[in-house]
This record gives sequence, C-alpha cells and structure tokens, in this order.
Amino acid sequence: MIDFKPLILLFFFFFSALLPAQQNQVSDSVAIRAAEELRWGVISYHQGLYNKAILSFEKSLAMDNDNDLTRFWLGRSYYQSGFEEAALNEWDNIISGGNAGSALLSFVEIITDRRGLARELKSSGKLVELFEIPREQAGINYYNRPVSVAASPKRDGSFYLLSYLNGNLIRITTTGRIHHVLAGGLLGFDRPWDIAFLPDDNLVISEYGADQISVCSPDGFRVLTIGSKGREPGQLLGPQYLAVSEDGYIYVSEWGNRRISKFNLEGEFILSFGERRADYSGLAGPSGIALRNGNVYVADSKTGRIEVFDESGNYLKPLIREGLTSPEGLLFTSDDSLLIADAGRIMVYNLENDVLAVSSDLGGKGKRVLSICQDENGNIISADFDRNSVSVMTDVSTLYAGLFLRINRVVTDEYPQVHVDFTVEDRWGKPVVGLDKLNFFIREKDRNIENFEMSYTGYDNNDLSLAVVVDKSSRLQSRDEVMRDGVRELFRHLNPGDEHYLIGAMDAPQLLAEPGDNTLDALERMMDGWSPESDVASSLRLGASHLIPGRKRKALVFLTDGNIHPDTFIRYGLQDMAQYMKNNGISFYPVYLDAQKRNDELDFIARETGGTSQYLFQPRGILPLLEQVRSDVNGYYTVSYDSLAYTDFGRAYIPLSLEVNFIKKSGRDEMGFYAPLEY
Repeated sequence: MIDFKPLILLFFFFFSALLPAQQNQVSDSVAIRAAEELRWGVISYHQGLYNKAILSFEKSLAMDNDNDLTRFWLGRSYYQSGFEEAALNEWDNIISGGNAGSALLSFVEIITDRRGLARELKSSGKLVELFEIPREQAGINYYNRPVSVAASPKRDGSFYLLSYLNGNLIRITTTGRIHHVLAGGLLGFDRPWDIAFLPDDNLVISEYGADQISVCSPDGFRVLTIGSKGREPGQLLGPQYLAVSEDGYIYVSEWGNRRISKFNLEGEFILSFGERRADYSGLAGPSGIALRNGNVYVADSKTGRIEVFDESGNYLKPLIREGLTSPEGLLFTSDDSLLIADAGRIMVYNLENDVLAVSSDLGGKGKRVLSICQDENGNIISADFDRNSVSVMTDVSTLYAGLFLRINRVVTDEYPQVHVDFTVEDRWGKPVVGLDKLNFFIREKDRNIENFEMSYTGYDNNDLSLAVVVDKSSRLQSRDEVMRDGVRELFRHLNPGDEHYLIGAMDAPQLLAEPGDNTLDALERMMDGWSPESDVASSLRLGASHLIPGRKRKALVFLTDGNIHPDTFIRYGLQDMAQYMKNNGISFYPVYLDAQKRNDELDFIARETGGTSQYLFQPRGILPLLEQVRSDVNGYYTVSYDSLAYTDFGRAYIPLSLEVNFIKKSGRDEMGFYAPLEY
C-alpha cells in the first residue's frame, strides 16, 4: 500500500512557499492601481474636473487607505468643489495622525477662521508702521516735502505721491518701489498740494503756488486748468485739499479765501461755502475734505473741528468739536472709520460710537502729517511734510495674521515648461494685488527655482470669462424675446480678449454656446426648448465648471425672474454653492427681469462671491455689471518656469511649493503634479 503522507506534506510545503509571493504580487498590483488612480486624480484636478478627481482619489484610498498624500488631494478636491466640511474632515485625519506639514496646518487654520466668527472681526484702529519710502532710490532724490498721497484708481496696490518743493508726481508700487515720475508737462507743477482722480482716471492737482487746479491725463500732461487768482466766485486763493464726488464734482479748500469751492468736470464754477453767515461762524482754516453719503466733511486746522455740510453747501453740524490739534487730511477707510491727519499723529473717529482715539503717533517721530490714503491692500500711507517722510502702515490686528496663498492648478501641456496658477489673499479673503517676482519663492522637489517669470498678473488684466445661465422654465417662454435681448446686450459689450459661454437652465442643463461659436446661432438655439421646471443648481454648477480652468476674470450671470423651486439647493447646499464659486474665483450676478423681484438665496450667493444683484432694465442696462467685473480687485497670478525634475516618463509625482513674502507677512502652499506621459 502506497503511503501518500510524504507526498501531501511535500505539496503543502511547496504551496506554502508560493503563497507569500502570490500575496505580494496581489499587493503590488493593488498599489500600482492605487498609484495610477492618484495620478489620474491629480491630472483631473489640474484640469478643473473636480468630480472626476474625487472619484479617482476615493478609488485610490479604497485600495490604499493609509496614503496621506491621496487624502490631502481628496480634501483639496472637496474644497474646490465647495464642500469645505468634507475637506476639513479629510485633512483632520492627516493632522490627527501627526503627519500634517506646516503649509496644511496653516491652510486649515485660515479656512476654519473664515468659516467661524473670526470673519466678522473689525480692525483694531491701531496702526503700526511697516516701512518708509526712501527719498533716494538708485541715486535719485525723488521727493522733497511730501504733501499728498492718493491710491491709484487702477486698483493695483500702487499709490501716487506729490512732492511740494520739486513738483514731482510719483507713482509707487505696493512694495515701495518707484514705478514712474510725472512732472506736469513742460511747465511742471507750481507748489502742488493735493491730488485726486476723476471717474475717467484723469488726475486733478491743486497748485498752491499758481492759485489754480490742473486736470491732467494719466501720463501727467495738462488738459484743463480751473480757476485764477482772486477772491471772486470761481477764483482761487491758496487752493489746497481736493475731493471728487461720484457724480463728477470737484471740491477744493481755499486757505486764502477760507472757503470750499465746487466745480464741475468742465471747470465751471458751481458754488462756494464755508464763509461766515448768520447761523454759522465760518471756516477759519479749511483744510482736508472727505465725501460720504451725500455729505461734505471739512477739517478746520485752526479751530480743531470737523464740520459737516451737504453737497449744496448748507451747514449741517460739527462732527468733532474737541480732541484735535490741527486736523488736515481726511480719509474714510474701507470699514467706514474716519482717519484724520492731526499734526504729528493720525487719529481715528468711529462714527457709530462717536469715539475719537489715536491710531498712530508714527513711533513718536511724527511732526506734521498732511495727507493719508488707503491702498488696495488695506495699508495706510501717510505723508509727513515737516519730517520729509512717507510711511506705510497697517492695522496691528493684521500684522501677524499672515497671507493665504493657494495654488489653483499646475499646467504642464508645454512640459518641461510649467505654469503655476495661484491666488494670494489676506487672512479674511481680500485679494492681495501689486506683487511681483521678488515677492515669490518656488521650490520643486529638492531644488529652488531661480529662473521663473511672472507670466500673468490679474490686477493689470481686465479680460473676462463670462458664463450666462438663462432660466428656461416654461413660465418664462412668453418673455423669451426680452431674455434674448438681455443676453445679446451682454455679449455686445464684450471685448476682443473676452470669452463667453451660454447655458440653458432646463431639467437637464444645456451648453448652448462656447468660445468660438456664432453668437447669433446661439441666440436662436436659446429660443428653443423649455422645461416645466429648471434644475437651477446643476445649471449654475455647469456654468461655473466652464469658467474654472481659465485665468481671466470670472463672472457667472443668471438671467431669471427670481422664482426658483424651494428645493433648488438641497442636493447642492446653498453654502456649498457659494463656496464652490468663491473658492474658484467666480463672482455671481443674478440679473432679474423685474425691478421689484428678488430671491434671497440667489442674492446670498452674490454677496458671498463678491457679485451683486442687478436689474436688466436699469438706466445703463447691463453695462455696469461688466464694468464691476473688470474693475474688481484681482489677486490671481501665474508663474512659469522650466522643470528639471525626473519624471519617470510621466509616472513620478513631482512635489511643488510656493511661498509669498510681502512686507512683514508671508504665506505658503504645497502641491504637486505629473508630467505628461511619455511612450
């Protein structure tokens, strides 16, 4: 009889030896598939296809649940999709495991602050000096006795400085570098005192020595002079401070005539006020002027008061009676506080609480501050005439708050050239503008990138990417001509560098037009097909998805009568929808067909994303909407460089970090990318 036991034992030991190898092969196969899904997810993310990216990352985590890199990317995809709570949950898993780097910790901290009560915090009102603008740069003395500062209307963070003794008008970048110098044409400026800007971006300069006001082109050449020396109505004697109203009137304080004079944009005299009357003792030393809500605020440097008049010159009341020494320049800040240049200090007045306090004494060095302005990044600039200095300051509450740099995507279509799109904001979401190459530091894998270029800066580019969503609910079919005219009007005002999309909001959203399509054909397609009820939420997300990959200013317009289904924002929550647009730099504009009809949910999204609600048939039509999009502050940037990283034929993950340093604030983000596959 044959004994099979030895044979069975032999087979047992043979297959036992094979089993670990087979398990390793299975494990390796799973790891390869997980890595491949990670690669596809990263590629989809950089293409703006966040839904596809989420699916790939979830598949990858299902095979490799402990991979923190994949979990990081899943969180970023959720964040860009507007699902911030889900994103924070993924990142919390990394943080709780002790594997989060400083960039992720800072990213999570800022997002959490923005979602909480911290977003409502007001400024402290206390200013701290960041740096001074040197009088001499590159061996040239640019200013002597600074008398006025004014933020640039370009909203690029720069400001203008007026020098009293040498008559220079200097444009200075937000980082403190001289951009260029204007000298007032061949004749120059005669003891210039103040500068303001007209709605068409022309400059208005008061010339104390010439007893006139000069209107100049943006390059500094005179196009008009207003006034002549004298005491008669329309004449000027010692013109100093200026203010320009939104409806185009110029106000100037006259030291010699102790009054305020008002002119229109053509230089025609309108009226003067501030002289002694039966019910008012008159201005003794009129200086700074500020305009707000139809009122004219005037500083009196001799009495130490701030007086209030209406636009017709009627005296209303004193705003501040005591507490000031010699008030001159006035400035209403972005939070509606009133800053006052008062001898060697800057005072702040809270209009709500009627409280006057010292905002800054310039470190005890201030002598005679004449002018203050606020640049587009929220910094306060002051001109001290007697100390011959210009200081840049910030609210002390923002000094250590840091910056929020977010890499939006990495474009590798032209590899080895790499384009990195990113945004820079302050801690509370306000774009930071005017930055240049010297403000950034790039690192790829384990090497620093020295040779990179700033290939795009959003603050000086006004091209638009516009998506128009039209509500095609059957109840609106009778108004189809009106809606078509509205869309046609929008497209008619687009510039050659703009691009547009047209989406029909139906039960299944339809893309009716994209860049390159014939507009007339798209408008005809818009007239066909209507649904009993529109899927507004899906239509808005479709419109937004087409805007995401681009660098241009992004605006999503929804043409509607304001009636949407009560369950519109159930699948995609209202907050999620707003965050989806906001996190991708898209401003939302509901445009209503009826003047009195509004929708609270749509208006909420508009407010959260920096857009506004509009009425289709307002006096200037739809044009103000496009003007707002073009003029809004834009903190979008692109850096480009040539990569030297090893790509493993497109299979290697290439880490990337980007850091911004701006004055005394910094921010950093980390991401990565894959080069195109090589076959």
